[in-house]
Amino acid sequence: MILYTYNQIMLFNSKNVTHYVIAFGLILGATSLLNNVRQNFDTNDEDYNLIKDYLLNESPLYGSNRPKIWIHSRYEINARNWKDFSSRNTDNLNQPYLHLTIKSIINHCGNDFNVCLIDDESFNKLLPSWDVNVRYMAEPMKSQYRELGMARLLQVYGGIVVPNSFLCIKSLKPLYEKYNNNGKAFVCEEVNHTCDLKNNTMNKDFIPNTYFMGASQNHNSIIEIVNYLQGSLSHTHITMKDNFVGILQDKCQKLIQNDNLELVDGKVIGIKTAKNNQIIIDELMEEAYIDLDNSALGIYIPREEIILRNKFNWFASLPMEEVLNSKMIISKYITTSLVDSMNNAEKIHHNVVTI
Repeated sequence: MILYTYNQIMLFNSKNVTHYVIAFGLILGATSLLNNVRQNFDTNDEDYNLIKDYLLNESPLYGSNRPKIWIHSRYEINARNWKDFSSRNTDNLNQPYLHLTIKSIINHCGNDFNVCLIDDESFNKLLPSWDVNVRYMAEPMKSQYRELGMARLLQVYGGIVVPNSFLCIKSLKPLYEKYNNNGKAFVCEEVNHTCDLKNNTMNKDFIPNTYFMGASQNHNSIIEIVNYLQGSLSHTHITMKDNFVGILQDKCQKLIQNDNLELVDGKVIGIKTAKNNQIIIDELMEEAYIDLDNSALGIYIPREEIILRNKFNWFASLPMEEVLNSKMIISKYITTSLVDSMNNAEKIHHNVVTI
């Protein structure tokens, strides 16, 4: 630190020109930084207010009383598609089939919902009290904050959280109205990957989870889930134990048992066959017909398994044209879904926003 006496300040000393320049530079830099921070906060407030006007149906452009569909996509470092030989890593999505599944949701639901495409940076824009940057977090904290962010969006705005790997074959409007009209929030079944000896979860094939859920604004059950997640994240040491034993799934189960939350059968989102058998990824990649239930609104494609299993991670980088022309049964369902939505194109007025 440089200290100046009163005489040195009053009388310019040519020997200390360097000190004067440094001090002036520090003051100038601090002023510039302060202005940038202030401008950033002002911009964030403006962005939030602008987005809020649309998402809360306060703008005639979106119409009144139209629920939202929240589709979150992860943009993480990967080497699935090189930009060039010297830049082998990229943070682009690089999973072409996800563009097709997202398109299926938009095509089948765009006339009934405001479809909101979001990523990790959207939480800061949509939630005024959100003060963390999920994008630069490490696992498992990143995934757990994503869960909290999606639950908070549902609390503030309402609607349905839909995974981006869900192949939609029918509108989700009947699903939403079935529970919303009765004042209920809902979560969907998922394939059980947890192992909790205390609650004996490993003997269950399917358990509830929040990856696919819906509710109206400020629903008490969603607020309870948000508070539960916030309490879990307040711990100083965050590990994978919560995911391994399935504490969030256990919380959902207790809410369901107390009649505070509804559970949607896995048949509806295509993780079960009509005979209650699990639809595994191996079956989706084969040519054999899948016995979907008549109530099915789509097929959930397990994106995590596609990335993690060497046997199937080639599918993640398969070009869209090859996905559509493949003989795999999932490719046939994708093609059928897109054709059906194109046949109804004249009736559909899509409302989609990327945040």
